[in-house]
Amino acid sequence: MTHRQLAFQAGLAVVALTAAYFTWQRGVDLAPGEVVVVDAGKSDIASVRFDDEEKGTFAELASLSDENGPFVAVHLSAQDKPGVGKTGVPTKLPERTVHGGDSAEKLLSSFAPLRASRGLGVLAETKLKDLGLAGSRKRITLALRTGKRTFAIAPAPPGGSDPYLRDEANGQVYVVSRSMLSDFQTAASSLIERHLHAFRLEEADRLVLAAGGARKDYRLSHDENGVHLSPSSAPDKPDTAAKTWHDRMFSLWPVEVLGKDETPSGGTPQVELRVDYSLRGRRLGFVEVAKLAAPAPVSSASEGAKNKFFARSERTLGWIELPVDSQHLLDDAKPFLR
Repeated sequence: MTHRQLAFQAGLAVVALTAAYFTWQRGVDLAPGEVVVVDAGKSDIASVRFDDEEKGTFAELASLSDENGPFVAVHLSAQDKPGVGKTGVPTKLPERTVHGGDSAEKLLSSFAPLRASRGLGVLAETKLKDLGLAGSRKRITLALRTGKRTFAIAPAPPGGSDPYLRDEANGQVYVVSRSMLSDFQTAASSLIERHLHAFRLEEADRLVLAAGGARKDYRLSHDENGVHLSPSSAPDKPDTAAKTWHDRMFSLWPVEVLGKDETPSGGTPQVELRVDYSLRGRRLGFVEVAKLAAPAPVSSASEGAKNKFFARSERTLGWIELPVDSQHLLDDAKPFLR
């Protein structure tokens, strides 16, 4: 390469680096009318907490990580369970920390940076009352590396659509996305992860089924007709019955998600079935199904309680409760362990 060619290549590199620098310096792209309320990146935010003093509840989001990678944890206060029990009295859910779903990740990301569709400036007390911000008992608190920022938040007044946010440090008022308030208010149902796995079945090439001391190895393959499950001892003979059973296992759905280190009422369930997934020898995940035996009836005339069933996986922080008819899932697994 000649000196002239070297100089030309060096010039191109300088232009590329300069363009990259100014692109990085440009900051956040804003829609017309949008303003940045808190200029923070994901790494600047330790947690975001919503307090509803009227209901005495809170929901807090935080970025955490474990052996399976980073995730958003959702810390929920004790609160009434939706619906009522047989006595007509709401059931109380305990304070718990659970794995957040995609909606929790999206909500936390919306604070990095925190944008508003409009900035309204500092408003008079009469206007704050009209907007519901004067005396508001709902708060959002951002815990940042540089300190805390606290905001009062109020739902949209009649005829409006988006809530209002007031910075308690400087009095500035903003109009923010409707989902910011609604997601926090429904956190116990909308922000919790209910899927047991983050990977698709097509990503695995092996699963090991184990129960009651028995163990069987299966190979996974897929083509245009879908995923096939075959015993490792006969990889060219797909077992459609095993695949049908496993589809139910892979798509388990909870009736309730328990928190980290939370023991189900009635005691610790006993694991009766486990499936491990891997790809080229690398662990992808697992799922365990456990049973909590019902206490014996106090008399022959009394109706006994039913067994309860639970599961946990690499995607959960604790147990999830399964439907009461999950015994058939355990029973139907027996032929596939032989």
